[in-house]
Amino acid sequence: MTDFTITIQQPDRPPRTITAPAGQNLFGILREHNLLVPSPCGGKGLCGKCKVRINHGPRTLAAALESESPFLSAEERKAGYRLACRVPVLEDLTIELPAAEAGTAQIMTAGDHQVPLNPLITRQVVQLSPPTIGDQTADVERVEQALGLPGSIRPELFYALPATLRDGGFSLAVVLAGEEVLALEAGTENTAVKPLYGVALDLGTTTLAGYLLDLTTGRQLDTYAALNPQQRYGADVISRIDYTLEHEQGLAELAQLVRAEINKMIAYFSRNDPAVASNIYQLVVAGNTIMLHLLAGLEVKNIAVSPFIPVVARDFTCRASDLGLEINPQGKVIFLPMISGYVGADTVAAILACHLADQAETSLLLDIGTNGEIALGNRERILTCAAAAGPAFEGAKIRYGMAGLPGAINRVRIEEDLTYTTIGGEPARGLCGSAVVSLTAQLLNAGLMEPSGRLKTPDELGDDYPAPLRARLRTVDGKPALLVAAQAEGAVKDIFFTQQDIRETQLAKAAIAAGIRILLKEMGMTASEVKTLYLAGGFGNYIDHHEAVRIGLLPEELADRVVPVGNGAGAGAKMVLLSRDYLQKAREIRAKTTYLELSTDRDFQNHFVESLEFR
Repeated sequence: MTDFTITIQQPDRPPRTITAPAGQNLFGILREHNLLVPSPCGGKGLCGKCKVRINHGPRTLAAALESESPFLSAEERKAGYRLACRVPVLEDLTIELPAAEAGTAQIMTAGDHQVPLNPLITRQVVQLSPPTIGDQTADVERVEQALGLPGSIRPELFYALPATLRDGGFSLAVVLAGEEVLALEAGTENTAVKPLYGVALDLGTTTLAGYLLDLTTGRQLDTYAALNPQQRYGADVISRIDYTLEHEQGLAELAQLVRAEINKMIAYFSRNDPAVASNIYQLVVAGNTIMLHLLAGLEVKNIAVSPFIPVVARDFTCRASDLGLEINPQGKVIFLPMISGYVGADTVAAILACHLADQAETSLLLDIGTNGEIALGNRERILTCAAAAGPAFEGAKIRYGMAGLPGAINRVRIEEDLTYTTIGGEPARGLCGSAVVSLTAQLLNAGLMEPSGRLKTPDELGDDYPAPLRARLRTVDGKPALLVAAQAEGAVKDIFFTQQDIRETQLAKAAIAAGIRILLKEMGMTASEVKTLYLAGGFGNYIDHHEAVRIGLLPEELADRVVPVGNGAGAGAKMVLLSRDYLQKAREIRAKTTYLELSTDRDFQNHFVESLEFR
């Protein structure tokens, strides 16, 4: 089979040459060589974001597909752009990739709660009586008797125990996970103050956030935030499930990607002291059900099809070494309990963090990430559902959408003209989720858009309307669009908010609003009776809550009852890490929670349609 040469050009990087067999998909070969282009849909041709410029390849340019046209402007097609996922390699190519994303994502890590310190992982020092002719108790049994925990020492710890006991003069430091012995160390005068660490991890579809805690003091020592590297296989969980089905080693690949990122986190925590990693004995993980399954290497295919069944929903524990995680080899990884295939441990952890399950009055919890999880309840009963809304609010289905990285427009104001701010004050590169909400609300307020979502034309606005705003109303591929940022004024490129973007926003906000209405109906109450609306996650904390109410994303009755809780999933994971009592509370939350499947609810479609129009 003929191999072709692909020369890669990318800003700020030297040219690179790779080879590909004839007919191989360009997107696939780029991914194999870790040359990543944006692709929220995972290379299925649905998002239009894997654009590459063909600088040499006449056959490839001539073979452009009609299916690519909706995603490429006339200028882009003329300049030689194609979607990488629609290009078979049929000749030698020279292609230009977009600049690699740089900078740190705007990832929500804040969210802290004080809890009484009662960790599952403890270290205690025991002083043993040395053996004598009159006391010939075996070493293992001698330690277990002193601990009052018969059978608690596993065979793999037998081998080093004799030397450890005698090196320490029969003073022994024992690391325990509840009643299970994890490590046996020679006791010294410094043993009691030897560090003992744990990590709480919020493993999201888009991002992950980790926290290093001292289990002897409860103090948080460090934080780590990163984008989930599995994004290269799609922005949403369904794309990743599809990848595991379409590729024999797909499940193992996705598991290894996220495990490698966790090991990067551990290395980061150990950057100033290599001994940190070996003194981490516990990792508590919150995340949606699919992310936890992928980390554990568990099959996910049955979650994608009705009746949406996961392998496991209760909490479970693995040894870190079995997952290839580079903490203490005897360390434990606790996966927090999940509710269903689409409401996971992140929701349980957020409920824990905001104490919703401890209150007599009913409150609402909303976490809009790549998926939208909603919980309504009190200490007696909790209802949950999942609304497929997140991709638009994370930029995945927005033409010029992007993650919360430096240069992302995050807030917009429309008065006599449109002004905006960007993350990090960098030149504008695209629109993140908070900008989508802000733009939609500001367009409504300024009269540039009808409640139906239709953008008005300059002629409809009339000559009395501010000229700068009328000039921003353009067309993109023959359809209405608003020019948000212009390259001529310092943006990296012209950035538009299109009529299709508005439709995607309508669909996303209608799904969330309908889900809230279904839960309220099932609970037999109205929005005005809800005590508090807790907003968890980065999106909920970065949006303007009044703008979210303005577009109908949040109930109007709750506009002044909004309480941001930061990274609720991370905060809940920390609570469990610091106190075994909260692991039990997490189990109790799962036991009192009922999941409602929106796809089978007779009223959901009606509520969804009613929620499409903006206020």
